[in-house]
Amino acid sequence: MKVLIISGSHPRHLYLLQDIVKRGYDCSAIIMEREGLLPEPPKSIGGKEKNLFLDHFSDRYEIENKAYGNLTEAVFGDINKYYCSPKDLNSENTASFVKQVKADFAIIFGPDLIKNPVFDLLPKEKLNVHLGLSPWYRGSATLFWPFYFLEPQYAGATFHNITKEADAGGILHQVVPVLEKGDGIHDVGVKTVIAARIALKELLKKREKEGYWNFKEQKQSGKLFLTSDFQPCHLKVIYSLFQNKIVDRYLDGEFSKKCPKIITGI
Repeated sequence: MKVLIISGSHPRHLYLLQDIVKRGYDCSAIIMEREGLLPEPPKSIGGKEKNLFLDHFSDRYEIENKAYGNLTEAVFGDINKYYCSPKDLNSENTASFVKQVKADFAIIFGPDLIKNPVFDLLPKEKLNVHLGLSPWYRGSATLFWPFYFLEPQYAGATFHNITKEADAGGILHQVVPVLEKGDGIHDVGVKTVIAARIALKELLKKREKEGYWNFKEQKQSGKLFLTSDFQPCHLKVIYSLFQNKIVDRYLDGEFSKKCPKIITGI
């Protein structure tokens, strides 16, 4: 069984995908270099907003490093690898690599949106791990926006077949983390990735047993968040208004208890 892994370079991506190569598949990997884990604040902001921005990403770095460790692409061992930049992800060179691999299915987590000429060369089954619950939260920063809108119960991950539209393909499985008192926004992010890693193992077992996956069409509509939608001032809701205690206040019954109806494919 030939499997193509298409991964971002952040530790969360490598942590979730690293077990695939241990299952005995004939694996190849495309690894797209992502932005730095500690981004520079926009030059247009200063004062409190700048400090919130720096603290937000510094806390994320520390919490994720504790959970995943300082992983590198070495977790994929000596399999056939192709490294690319975001600019080169959808290049003819990447397309040539995909064509050469001739994978039976692909598992994707962390790159930018895949377009032609690469997209049409991917196998029919293209399982993407999206950190967000589709269709409610699609696109970018979709573990941030549920907190901004005071519905942390909508933080989760979606396994879906990719299409040329972001996070719009048929859904195979979804996971939501168990929310507990004391969880901050980044704790929930880490819990989501860990839950998705466990689910991926079970989904692979299911495919090995049955030979295929069943994807359910997305029939509901939701919002597609763009990278440009996020502004540092949005952090004031999480930290200045609610002191990163949105989960606590949700569990105390202050916010809507309406929960998403998730799809289970295991």
